[in-house]
Amino acid sequence: MRVSAWREGSRTLSGLLAVMVLSVLLAGCAATSTTIMDEEVVTNQKHMASYKSLIIRDFELKRELYADVPAEKMSERELRYAQVPALLAENIERYVKARQTYRSVSRSGQPSATALVLKGRFTRVGRFRISIVGTLHDGESDQEVAFFRQTLWDVLDTTETINLLSREVADFIDRIQYK
Repeated sequence: MRVSAWREGSRTLSGLLAVMVLSVLLAGCAATSTTIMDEEVVTNQKHMASYKSLIIRDFELKRELYADVPAEKMSERELRYAQVPALLAENIERYVKARQTYRSVSRSGQPSATALVLKGRFTRVGRFRISIVGTLHDGESDQEVAFFRQTLWDVLDTTETINLLSREVADFIDRIQYK
């Protein structure tokens, strides 16, 4: 009787161990996105903290990066891709405002001597990867003062994960304040 109970307990324990191992493996395969800062350069001669406002422009997204059909034949996913530049800009604005680094953060406005202007473009948009290139320009001279390139990997749905990319751009803008 004792051997039988021990075998039964051993099988239960083995089953539990198998379920735990399977859970760990499946968690590793979960849909996650990883943002990678490919390149980050600050070329400004004056201290970045001297800028008091930030103007965020929508990043350029060429239609051929996400659709190869006429506008009237685009799928629902392709129509959502068309909205990604505005969504990226809105999210960047929200994150930068939350950090209170600048007195003024907006998506419109006239550049001034104490303003930075964020511009950029998408270089790749797809189900598994989004890549952008961005620059910050001095509001008075329009001279480029910082450059970055970022890639968001393991993207299953671009429109839902653009938030991560927005946060990384805001992190870059915050980081360069000390350069």
